[in-house]
Amino acid sequence: MVLIDKKLPKRERIMLAAADVFARKGYLQATLDEIIELADTGKGTVYSYYKNKDNLFYTLVSDKNEQFVEKLRQVAQAPSSPFDKLEAYLCEMLEFLRRNDTLWQALFYEMIGANRGWYFIYDEETGGDKLVVKWGAAPVQEEVDKVRRYLELVRSSFRLLEDILQEGVDKGVFKNAADRRGVHYAARHLYGGVSMAVFLGNDRTEDSAYIAKIIADRFLYGFAKT
Repeated sequence: MVLIDKKLPKRERIMLAAADVFARKGYLQATLDEIIELADTGKGTVYSYYKNKDNLFYTLVSDKNEQFVEKLRQVAQAPSSPFDKLEAYLCEMLEFLRRNDTLWQALFYEMIGANRGWYFIYDEETGGDKLVVKWGAAPVQEEVDKVRRYLELVRSSFRLLEDILQEGVDKGVFKNAADRRGVHYAARHLYGGVSMAVFLGNDRTEDSAYIAKIIADRFLYGFAKT
């Protein structure tokens, strides 16, 4: 549990408290009462800034994601090779997820996960989302909108990885794909695989740049001898 300076502005104290509580407990187990107590502020003050727990959590992860995406955008727009961009992207991703692992696990599993019995998949025909209901009742529109906005946070960083891979294909550095979907699915599985590896915590002692170099090399060139 962090110690929060009571001299800080109330909004800042609330966000620091929220970051600590959500990072320790995830979304479902965290409570506004815990956040209020840690921030040393009144319940009315919190509700004057954030109407509910979901609004507070979204603000927290959205602010962090905005800074993350800006760093990734700088990588994608740098005057370097697609290979160097891929390696730099993976390094930034590893560093960010390691710092925010519980928050982003909550984002993946509790906010956009399929534990509710329904989820979205990529629709090849439209290039958009397709709702799939595996069990139970279909979600109401409010639930759909809630999941979509969290999903969009993840996509904002994912799209930049897809752009880097597509740039490599367009420049003839990476192997060509039959269409854009090939790049999309490659990016999706790379993004998801790296995320899961971090969430499982199997490589925390290794330097992010070292891991990123290995992933980029094996992802592009594989293990087979040519």
